[in-house]
Amino acid sequence: MYIVEKIEDKSTNISNTTTDKDESRQNGSATVAESTKSYFCPIIKAIERSGKIPIIRFNVNTNIQGFRAPQFIDVRRTYDEFVKLGKHLSVSNPECLVPPVPPNTTSAGLALEEEAKHLHIRMQKWLDIISENPILIHDEELVYFIESHFGYSPVVQKDKPASGLKRKAIKMQGPPPDDTPELSSLRPIVKKFHQQTSESSAKLEKVIKALRNISVSEDELGLKFAAIADMEHHSGMANAFRKLGKTIQTISHSYLTQANTKAVLLIDTFSYISLDAYAVKETLTNRQILIKELLSAQASSRSKLSIITRLKSSASIKSEKVDEVLASLEETRSYEQNLNIKLTRVTTNLLQEGRQWIKRSSDSIKSALKEYTKHQIEYERRLLTILESARPDIRNIDHT
Repeated sequence: MYIVEKIEDKSTNISNTTTDKDESRQNGSATVAESTKSYFCPIIKAIERSGKIPIIRFNVNTNIQGFRAPQFIDVRRTYDEFVKLGKHLSVSNPECLVPPVPPNTTSAGLALEEEAKHLHIRMQKWLDIISENPILIHDEELVYFIESHFGYSPVVQKDKPASGLKRKAIKMQGPPPDDTPELSSLRPIVKKFHQQTSESSAKLEKVIKALRNISVSEDELGLKFAAIADMEHHSGMANAFRKLGKTIQTISHSYLTQANTKAVLLIDTFSYISLDAYAVKETLTNRQILIKELLSAQASSRSKLSIITRLKSSASIKSEKVDEVLASLEETRSYEQNLNIKLTRVTTNLLQEGRQWIKRSSDSIKSALKEYTKHQIEYERRLLTILESARPDIRNIDHT
């Protein structure tokens, strides 16, 4: 009777805890509803590249509680500080697909002004994605990021659920049972997508290298034609060789422009999408780790319940042993409930964010291919104009 009464008392306490959790969940839902009315609007004004690390200057408008003012003018943060913020948001919000901060240089190696222009566009897109997420804009670390003095570092330090060898060992065990097929099937797709975009980027780099080599070779060829023109006694042939040499040199310069265009529009796009896909894969892996932790907690609860069952049938019962087992059971059940609530929250939000990520990645690829096609059409038109300009000198050879 003593054990039964203790179990009933503990069950009542656990039930009350569950009720409190439900109320907290309802309050959390109300908070999320309120957050839809909140806004966090950062706008980049300029990027300074005086050194190796760019300094990003931006303004912020917000109505989120916790900020000291609704408007912040000329906030200055280095690129590395943005990287720190991005890592914190990714680790602290397992229910969100936080994109990585875009690289601060292009693969084309452009001039400083052009590099700053491209970084401006990419960083603004990244900030737009963050500011459109109702969960991320309420992360308290944003307050520290905006209001802290120069030299920001995350105030709240959090680690991944598992890292290093432990994470590799968990991955080798295979995926756990998952009652959400959309997310369970998404991870292998994202992994394959990450590999293919990474391979595409590597192959495009070889194409860019070949185009640059062709540009150098054709420039040398144009100079040799110009040298031949100086040695040619026939005026018509001399003019033709001279014009042909200039035409080949102009085409060689257009090859270099084409290489830079491919690097910026295709290589950089595929490289960043590959990084983004890897981040998504790791977030989905963290969810699988969470599922395994929940299954382990459930197994532990069942084990402790079986211990209580054996104690009931035991002839001699020690009250200290009963209290110890029931306290351990209550702790395990509380941990299990917390994991269950967290997994539900993560799964619900990742379903929505997974669809948004697919659309965002698709739009990025379409936009890059569209821009590249436009540049390629313009390049072919310029090339045709260059070749047409050499036609009269070639035809006039016999008339001089």
